[in-house]
Amino acid sequence: MSRKAWFCMPLVVLLGGCSTAPMVLHYAPNSTMTVHGSEQVGSFRYVPAEQGKAKPNQIRNTAIGNVLLDKNVADYFSQAVFDESRFVGINMGSGPKLSGTINDFLIDDLGYSVDWTLDVTYDVTAVNGRQCYSSDKVLKKHTAKFANAFGTLNEVIKLNIEKLFADPAFVRCIAIQPVNDASPAATD
Repeated sequence: MSRKAWFCMPLVVLLGGCSTAPMVLHYAPNSTMTVHGSEQVGSFRYVPAEQGKAKPNQIRNTAIGNVLLDKNVADYFSQAVFDESRFVGINMGSGPKLSGTINDFLIDDLGYSVDWTLDVTYDVTAVNGRQCYSSDKVLKKHTAKFANAFGTLNEVIKLNIEKLFADPAFVRCIAIQPVNDASPAATD
């Protein structure tokens, strides 16, 4: 084999490994936190898709090839928030409504390592219709180039959601208010 062929072989292998077929990814909640409260999980928007920077099912990345999920990033993230919320002990299906905006989800995988960024704005609307919480949570994580990408993707999502759960303002917003059924004492 010629010297030129030996030089091109790694390039062919590298490009052949950058598949653009959507990957089936299942989110498994695994937070060790405990949170008390009640919420409903609404929808999330995915800004990179709205701005035309990515497809609705694509996580932006800097290297060759595309990171495509089998469902939209916003739907995957919304389901992850629901799963983590239920897993940490939040009562689901009633109470304030949690929704949000995924401002950016970037995998910077050029070079010898990978930098992950997940920027989400969480909004909670109280039962009375007023907004009781809004906050931007940005998670940055640095990993080795050949780390378990599926595991790291789920870890990045979990860590971002845990930033929400650790915020006392969020916990106050979803706190279960005790119902006082006692009637006032009768006076004679």
